[in-house]
Parts: sequence; structure tokens; C-alpha cells
Amino acid sequence: MKKTVIGRLGESPEQEDLDLFRTYGGPIEVEIVPGFHRSGRYLFLARAFFESDKEIVTVFSGRRALDTGPLARTLQALESLAAQRAAAQRRPPPPKDAIRLPVQIKGAWQHQYYADDEGEEVKIFQLLVARWSFTDLQGQEHQFGESPAGAVRAQRRVKSRILQRREIDAVPRERASGPAEG
Repeated sequence: MKKTVIGRLGESPEQEDLDLFRTYGGPIEVEIVPGFHRSGRYLFLARAFFESDKEIVTVFSGRRALDTGPLARTLQALESLAAQRAAAQRRPPPPKDAIRLPVQIKGAWQHQYYADDEGEEVKIFQLLVARWSFTDLQGQEHQFGESPAGAVRAQRRVKSRILQRREIDAVPRERASGPAEG
């Protein structure tokens, strides 16, 4: 059986996900703000807010970063629309933290520590993204990503019912192939 090699270092999906996802859970409701950062083809970082006020970093890594184009375009369009509305009202553009795109994510939490300017240790929460879903400015729902390849420990979280009517991993129902009854 031939394995598909997609990862940034020639890794198989199983190898890539083994390094990224020790656990997997969700969906987790976050609000991503414009001003993302792309590092090469295989890393996309975006600031987000969890539970409205907790700032986090969402990390789209490896083969999943290749599918972030529609999300990036929607964030840019949202920022542009906010700037146009502000200009029409002769106001300054709103701060980026006030422009938020609701996104449902299935993935894994991790944290990192770093020293700030005063030498104090600061803890940053990151959400490693496996699957994500959002609604664009035209009202169309988009779903991207895939569940981790290989075995990971599932985490049960309270499901967010605010944004989407379907869960990200929901399987569409099969349509009846017979003639319609009338």
C-alpha cells in the first residue's frame, strides 16, 4: 500500500499528526481576528479569542496549512469591509481585536512559556487545528481539514451550539436512490 507523502519534511500524515496531536477534541468555538502570520507553506498562525476574552493562538500546521486560503481571504475581506464602513461614517477603522470571525475548531490544546520584557514568565495557549468550519461573508459554510491520522486520545468537551447547525465531523445523510413517493 502506497502512503501519501504531504508533510513539510516528507512525513506521512500519520507521522505528522503523531507529532501534533496527542489529544483531539471539540468542536471549540473561537473568534479569529485579522492579522494572521504565515511561515512558509506549512505554518499558518492566527490570533483568536476563546470565550470572548481569552486571547489564544490558533496553529494550522503541516498539510492543513495548505487549506487556509479561504479563511485568510475571509479575514482580509472582513477587515476591508470594517474599514470601508468606518470610512463611510468618517470614523477611524476599528482595532483588529474588534473584528472577529467565529470559527469552530476540532483539535488539541497546548501551551508555551516565554519571558516578557521584564523577564516574567508568560503562558500562551495555542489551539492546534485539525478541522475547522466557518461561514463566509456571503453566508456560505466552509469546512476544511481532517481528523488526525492514527490513534490519538479523544477528549470530550462541551459542544458549542452557538454558530453552526451541524458538527464539523457530521456525515451527510445518504439520499434514497429509489423513486420518490407521491
